[in-house]
Amino acid sequence: MFSKVYKVFLTASISLLMLRLVNLQLIHGSFFYNMSVNNYLRVLPLSGFRGNILDRYGQELAGNRLSFVIQVLPDRIIDKNEVFNIVAEEFNLDVSEVEAVYKKRFKAPFSPLTLVDNVAIRKALLFKEKYRDISGLLVSEDIKRYYFYDSVASHVLGYLGEISDEELIELKPYGYRYSSLIGKSGIEKTLEPYLKGTDGGMLVKVDNRGRIIEVLSRENPERGLDVYLTLDLNLQKKAEELMSGKQGCFLAMDVKTAEVIVFVSNPGFNPNVFLNSQDHDVEALLNSKTQPFFNRAIQAEYPLGSIFKLLVATAGLEEGSIAPGAKFFCPGFFDFKGRKYKCWKEEGHGWQNLRDAVVHSCNVYFYQAGLKVGVKDIVSYSKKFGFGEKTGIDLPYESSGFLPSPDWKLKQTKEIWYPGDTINLSIGQGYLLVTPVQVLRFIAAIANGGYMVTPVVCKSISGEKTYRKEAEKLSINSKTLNLVRDGMRGVVNDPTGTGQLARVGGFVSGKTATAQTPLGNSHAWFTGFAPYKNTEIVFLVFVEHGGGGGFVAARMAREFLQYYFDKDSEK
Repeated sequence: MFSKVYKVFLTASISLLMLRLVNLQLIHGSFFYNMSVNNYLRVLPLSGFRGNILDRYGQELAGNRLSFVIQVLPDRIIDKNEVFNIVAEEFNLDVSEVEAVYKKRFKAPFSPLTLVDNVAIRKALLFKEKYRDISGLLVSEDIKRYYFYDSVASHVLGYLGEISDEELIELKPYGYRYSSLIGKSGIEKTLEPYLKGTDGGMLVKVDNRGRIIEVLSRENPERGLDVYLTLDLNLQKKAEELMSGKQGCFLAMDVKTAEVIVFVSNPGFNPNVFLNSQDHDVEALLNSKTQPFFNRAIQAEYPLGSIFKLLVATAGLEEGSIAPGAKFFCPGFFDFKGRKYKCWKEEGHGWQNLRDAVVHSCNVYFYQAGLKVGVKDIVSYSKKFGFGEKTGIDLPYESSGFLPSPDWKLKQTKEIWYPGDTINLSIGQGYLLVTPVQVLRFIAAIANGGYMVTPVVCKSISGEKTYRKEAEKLSINSKTLNLVRDGMRGVVNDPTGTGQLARVGGFVSGKTATAQTPLGNSHAWFTGFAPYKNTEIVFLVFVEHGGGGGFVAARMAREFLQYYFDKDSEK
């Protein structure tokens, strides 16, 4: 009996199973096939918004804008050539350009790939409607980094670029993906962990054409922290205007806080260029002979010329090697063991004391003063004032400059240090190389009473003041600094001073330099501080191959300082 019932039950079960299979395979088979093949789950990343970058007064320099992008889902494309031709025709591109972008950005078949950035909303909507049936072709929203003043302060702001494979290996645990944009230079790089937002994403159901048919879940991205710079946007614009058409840099810093209020390295670049999918403009910048990505203020190393005389004067006064009233005669040259070292003034300056020599930038005086001070003390005081080492400014890729010494020369060239080397070093020529920001810090130490500061360009992050390295008090006598400062005042305000073209109402003290270089015209330097009493600002103007520092650079400094004091009086 049991065997008979079992056989009936087994036969019925098999019959029901066969009927179910027939129902699934033949009657509803196409429905479930479409569900399994043409509709499937996909995770779409949503990039976090970067924090804004603002000047010291809250004026926005870098922020974010809503834009649209044309994307493809590689694994959903039926006819790749058709897609490339559509995009090329609609956006006036060569098909080869579109193919190149695809090859460059392809990472995985299931991940959205952007072919065109920064599409206007009207264009995006028309494109979406017109090509809604093209498999794998999408129009998506995108929050894009935007720099409001194009190239203004570009070397401070920096730029964004796609993360490299090496960077991804290191940063993947922190939420970065192969398509992430990351700071490549400037503050965008230095403060990347603070500026970067937190990425989100959507879990969606996509049809056979790659179109989203249902959003199953969404995690919204978060914006990064806002960064306030020490820059004054209005002063920055003025300095950039003055540097237009020139190669070099323009720096200004608060003498007490070491906050950099102006930072110009020219030529600069437009960081927005890096956020476009087309690479023509980027390639043009990369191939430019003017090297727009080279931050001349902190990376370039130049001969300093006569500004270095201030250091020789300081070392000589401190060590007692030279006295303020001691005089040397300048006939237009200095004859040392049969070799003549020229002064810039052919007819000579006559008898010069220390102040006269600073005011007139007399080479012959400092040739002889340098020999009296000696290379050992010159090098020692150079190190005290930070030459030959990085300043520690909060920007990447800073150079150290180069401070020569007898030991270095013997090791490097197998030759001893000659008195002629000291003579050249005494006027800032020879082997010595400096960065402009090192010179700015040196002048700040003279102006602020002997404190070595660390320049900063970041003021605060979301209201929290950033770490500042405490200023180092140098063991320099205040009388020495006052004598040097008085000489600098005479450079600008005495009727025979080399920097009189920078005169602004008796406020300005400075020092000119015309630094010889093997190729082309001499470099033009002018640096100083203002006002003489209750000093507020220290500044530096440098023009590559600009000729005499007392002409081009001094004039630029005067126009800037006039603007600075006029602006200050309006507050």
